[in-house]
Amino acid sequence: MENSVARQENVSSSLRLLRRVSISELVYEQVHEKILSGRLQPGEHMNENRLAASLGVSRASVREALRQLEKDGLVEITKNKGPFVRDMPPEEVWDLYDVLASLEALAAELAAKNRTDDDLRLLAQCLQSSEHSISLADAASVFDSAVNFHRLVAVMSGSRKVLEMLKGIWGQITLFRRKFPRLSPGKSNDSVEKRIFSAIQNRNVEEASALMRAYVLDSKDEMIKLTENPPEGHRTKNH
Repeated sequence: MENSVARQENVSSSLRLLRRVSISELVYEQVHEKILSGRLQPGEHMNENRLAASLGVSRASVREALRQLEKDGLVEITKNKGPFVRDMPPEEVWDLYDVLASLEALAAELAAKNRTDDDLRLLAQCLQSSEHSISLADAASVFDSAVNFHRLVAVMSGSRKVLEMLKGIWGQITLFRRKFPRLSPGKSNDSVEKRIFSAIQNRNVEEASALMRAYVLDSKDEMIKLTENPPEGHRTKNH
């Protein structure tokens, strides 16, 4: 009897959740994932009818989701041509990195002020994962660990607005990287991450902020070098 009641409560809870989340929001999440995973490439035309059929939703829901993705900077909707996955110019991405550096510096500063013991444990686990990936020379996993490190620090900031703005910029930079699929996934500077961790742990807000800003700008410089001078055998048709 108790199990039956529990199941009914779970069903009721799920239905309440579905009512709060619109179909267009669900479509948004799925198309967003298709773009950032590379299943939809920069410059690719997005057929609304085909998307609606593949997702089992109305074209109106797809159109609404695409308008939100346009606001996020991931989709460009052109009159008489329709929606395309945005093909971002490098100059715009370099500007985004500058904004990213300031926002992530603020996130690190707030994390140093607001961090909890649980936050530090999660961040320490992220560093351990990064060390393990480095020991295995697993470039993709090293890059994933670096991404997780930045996201954890942003969450630790306690600022929903900062996190929301960062997610938008991270998405656009990830989209840009899709133009260079054969480049290495990137690398993590675990020594800098450890210093940032220590600054956050000791609530040293100025050091945490300065280190994070430098870390992001170093990533920008590395990306500029990779895209302007890709390794031999990794040149795109734009080079």
